[in-house]
Amino acid sequence: MNSLNIITRAFFDICRLRLGPQDLPASRTLLILTLVVYTLISLIQSLIQISLAKALLSSVIDTGLLIVLIGSLLYITSRSTRITQTITALAGINVLFGIPMIPLVFMIGQKGLSNNQADLLVLLLFVLVIWNFIVYAHILRNSLEVPMFASFALTIFISILTFSVLNQIIPMVK
Repeated sequence: MNSLNIITRAFFDICRLRLGPQDLPASRTLLILTLVVYTLISLIQSLIQISLAKALLSSVIDTGLLIVLIGSLLYITSRSTRITQTITALAGINVLFGIPMIPLVFMIGQKGLSNNQADLLVLLLFVLVIWNFIVYAHILRNSLEVPMFASFALTIFISILTFSVLNQIIPMVK
């Protein structure tokens, strides 16, 4: 259990920009565990908007895109030794950000909210998304050894590409 606490603390420290992916162990077991949990969180988030079959397909494609896009990016830039730690870090932080996003997205979709309540929920979701982008860029900056501006631009590009691919394959309607 002590190892789990250490790893969890490391993910939180990555979210606080105090550690980078290089501070995680290059463990295939940890990689697989974070990818499985990331896929489950993605599935739960998708279930709020689409059917189970589409949500399952969406979450698997989302995870596959993370692996392929980040793995390819690191391979092309001759940093393939960092693939395991980088994907582990990205999946792990997406889990940490995804968990509080689930109730926010669910509550935003509820009828009967006052304008103030809905605005507050949307603001909280917006803050989480921006913070997630910053942490994602922080991880890419460390892995690729590029300036923060470049890693943030890559983060936005990867997010748009992922969203576009998912939206083409699985339109987000029930």
